[in-house]
Amino acid sequence: MKAFKIVIIILVVLLAIILIPPLFMSSELYLEESKVLTAPTEVIWDQVNCLENWEQWDYWHKDTNLVGYYEGPACGKDAKNIWDMKNSDDGGSQVIVESREHEYIKTFLDFGEMGSAESEFMFETIEEGTKITWNFRSDSQYPIMRWINILMVKPMVSQAYTDGLNNLDELTKDMKPAPKYTTGEIILKDVKSMYAITIRSKCTVDEMGEEMGKSFGKIMEFITVNGAQITGSPFAIWYDWESEVMEFDNAIPIDKNIKGTKEILPIKTYQGKVAHVIHMGDYMTTYHSWVALETSIKDNNLEMNGAPYEVYVTDPQSEPDPSKWITELYWPIK
Repeated sequence: MKAFKIVIIILVVLLAIILIPPLFMSSELYLEESKVLTAPTEVIWDQVNCLENWEQWDYWHKDTNLVGYYEGPACGKDAKNIWDMKNSDDGGSQVIVESREHEYIKTFLDFGEMGSAESEFMFETIEEGTKITWNFRSDSQYPIMRWINILMVKPMVSQAYTDGLNNLDELTKDMKPAPKYTTGEIILKDVKSMYAITIRSKCTVDEMGEEMGKSFGKIMEFITVNGAQITGSPFAIWYDWESEVMEFDNAIPIDKNIKGTKEILPIKTYQGKVAHVIHMGDYMTTYHSWVALETSIKDNNLEMNGAPYEVYVTDPQSEPDPSKWITELYWPIK
């Protein structure tokens, strides 16, 4: 009987240890980590606001058992990362629910049966670089989850955040801000044929700017010598843009047909229906708008009908800000 009483006392003490301290613990798990990173805010912002970039710095993405994929936009509000574990049925997702450029990001994390959480990033530009504050909050149910959160989850997440911010600092310290661009509305329209003078080029991406500059210079000189008038902006017709050595025509529209040479050739451009979009930004960012245009054509079951071309509306010599450069993209379709 005495032994039974001792067992009862031990059980009561254990229950007291388990049940009483959580009464004084918070019903919410909250933690935050801050760090001053050396890179400018816009550089760090791109790494956080685009979830696929997390693979380069986030602590959890180092887990080789994690298999992830993405839904929604690549960056900003509604961008979503979904993951499964190779060695278990566990998984989860993270979606950006609010994004204020260079200032604030909020995400919602769904861990399935394990619950959910919210996370916020605050960005502050300071003299030394960028102060970034990263927090985490989730419900802490009484009593067991309060013990688990305080003893396991909080230290683990805190360490993961510290490591992640250190990795982010190392990754971005020598990065330059990514060029900004805007892709306009994709529309279908008809274009008319026009005369143009062209020079065919084959070069790498790094050589493209110099190659275009030389070719357009030769074309303009040829047009002047032959008494023709330029009727529009210079453009390029793309034949191979996926190989290491690209192939394209440098072209300038003119008012009449003139005789060419072995290098400088007169053409009549495509006439018919095109998918069209206006791109605003540095020339090196037009790739993004080309992808959007090609995707739209395929999604709408349209048939491509010849070489795509882009028209350089803005003269970089008169507009020094690349974010304001306008390029019109055209893809012939049936």
